[in-house]
This record gives sequence, C-alpha cells and structure tokens, in this order.
Amino acid sequence: MLKYTCPHCGKKTFNPIQKALCGGMNASGRQCPECGGWAVNGKACLIAGIVLSIAGLIAFLYAYFTFWTKRDVIVRGIIPLAATIVLRFVFNMFFGKLIPRIRKQ
Repeated sequence: MLKYTCPHCGKKTFNPIQKALCGGMNASGRQCPECGGWAVNGKACLIAGIVLSIAGLIAFLYAYFTFWTKRDVIVRGIIPLAATIVLRFVFNMFFGKLIPRIRKQ
C-alpha cells in the first residue's frame, strides 16, 4: 500500500485513506502515529476542491433549470453533487501533499 510522508518527521506513516481524511487547510487534520504532529492536505487539494465544487454546482443548476419533472431533477441533479464529493475524496487521496497544520487549537 502506498505511504505518504509526514511533514514533521519525514517518515512514511500515512496511507491514502488517512491522507484523504486529513481534510483541507482549515480542518483539524490527522495526527502522525510516529511523532504526534498534525498534518493536513495542502493548497493543491484546496484549489481542486473549489474547482470541483463550482463544477458540481453548475451541473446541478443546469439539471434544475433544464429538466422540469421532479424525478429528472432528483436523478440528474444528485448525481453531479455525489460525483463532486467522490472526486474531491479521490483527489485528496492521491494528489497534493501533506503540510503541517497551521490552525491553532
């Protein structure tokens, strides 16, 4: 399984699921099991999340204004929103890099 490097100690301690669950730069992040430092996903994941969210919103609004029956809006409107969530999770898993948490607690 792939391992990602902790930004504090430099050891490969995060797997893809843990990296995806670290969250964005405003999240509390995940703690490294080796050194105890907190890590979050960097700016690339933040920018990709914003772009994917805007694309999902545009696709939802397009479905809402072009399909007039209630069933069509639900089916064709929920799919882009679900795809947005899944694509953000996958992007956080495999792309970008971990950075130290800047948020104070």
